[in-house]
Amino acid sequence: MNVFHPRFAFLRSPSRRTALAGVLLTLMIAASVAPGVPLLPAGALGWIAALLLSDRLGRRQRLQSVWLIGLGIAGIAWGALRGEMINLTQILAGNQGLVSLLAAVSFLRLVTRPEAASDNAPLPRGQKALWRTLIGVHLFGAVINLSTVVILGDRMATRGRLGKRRALALSRGFAAAAFWSPFFSAMAAALIYAPGAQLGVVVVAGLPMAVLSLWLTAREIDPENPKLGALFIGYPMNFGALWIPGLLVAIVLIVHGLIPRWSILAIIALSAPVLSTVILVARERRGAWLLLRTHVEIGLAGVVNELTLFLAAGVLAAGLISLTGQFNGWLPFDRFGPSQAGLLLTLMVGIAALGVHPVISIAVCGVWLAPLQPDPNLLAITLLMAWAIGVPANPLSGLHLMMQGRYGIDGYAFLRWNAGYVLKCLGAAVVLLHLYGWLLHVPA
Repeated sequence: MNVFHPRFAFLRSPSRRTALAGVLLTLMIAASVAPGVPLLPAGALGWIAALLLSDRLGRRQRLQSVWLIGLGIAGIAWGALRGEMINLTQILAGNQGLVSLLAAVSFLRLVTRPEAASDNAPLPRGQKALWRTLIGVHLFGAVINLSTVVILGDRMATRGRLGKRRALALSRGFAAAAFWSPFFSAMAAALIYAPGAQLGVVVVAGLPMAVLSLWLTAREIDPENPKLGALFIGYPMNFGALWIPGLLVAIVLIVHGLIPRWSILAIIALSAPVLSTVILVARERRGAWLLLRTHVEIGLAGVVNELTLFLAAGVLAAGLISLTGQFNGWLPFDRFGPSQAGLLLTLMVGIAALGVHPVISIAVCGVWLAPLQPDPNLLAITLLMAWAIGVPANPLSGLHLMMQGRYGIDGYAFLRWNAGYVLKCLGAAVVLLHLYGWLLHVPA
């Protein structure tokens, strides 16, 4: 049975749907950063692209998204029956900054690559190899996201398999970037649900936790301990390409300083594709356009799982906003200080261990706490910690599912391996939240 109107028969081709979705996502980025343009058109473009790519969704992502949308619609309907106004922009574009950032930073993969100078370069071994691999996956992952784990993992794998130590080095090193990276989806979510948070403060606050997490991982892996097996085999990292994200950070900070009303997320969403295009043209000349076209028509489709989840979480957030208007202002706290932040962080990490993606609990808690008008920096730091610690705790996170499918490592093995690490990070994070609260003059 042909479900497409004759005019749209070309959409029966998966490759054409993928290409059209990529074009729509590119237009979505442009619409979301254009001054004076409402977010609704950008949100609509994102939803259409997600529908075109829906056949590429995994079963788990599909079910989770349907549940989130259903719960959100139920909350919106409940509120509407009791006089709440339906806000279409909030429903379709509530997470637009997050979605646009996700699509925009994917362009950085075209110009920022961690490959060694030669594919035949020998794999380094020992303590130095471990630290180069940890820092490499952390820094490159902070910019080009999950593809870094795939690039390094494929090279480090032996007959398609990664040992426990190599898997932990890649997964924890990558996840720790969520503590501070302005290019991570975690940062976008934190800035959306903690409006008014200052990027510089949040980044600086996250760096100590990132350093601690890398140190804990290196200490546990201990490549020179003979009881743990052979010497750790790492990756011949090329750190030369990191000048590009460094330049992008400088551009973002300069533009934000000159135009403070322009949000950090919008600046990154515009700067990442533009800078990537300029560098690509300088490197490849005429060949750049083919690479850009391939990324738009094929590469952008790779964000479909996160895209759909973030759009669905936006609907859930809209439903929660509608519901909270019916609770007569009831909240579990009368204020949000370091003690409450520690309790919230513990709860969110516990929920993540049950398999719930951090973006869902961030959306719920952000909406839930909004009436308290919490200190935005303290809230943003808490949300970032919840993501960075929650991902290693989550056996069903996108990171662990990818490693399960690609390297045959059961996601629940990570839950066992990471239990002690998660508890140590959680304890340190609670202490640091009290320190940040004191520095930010937030009452305990």
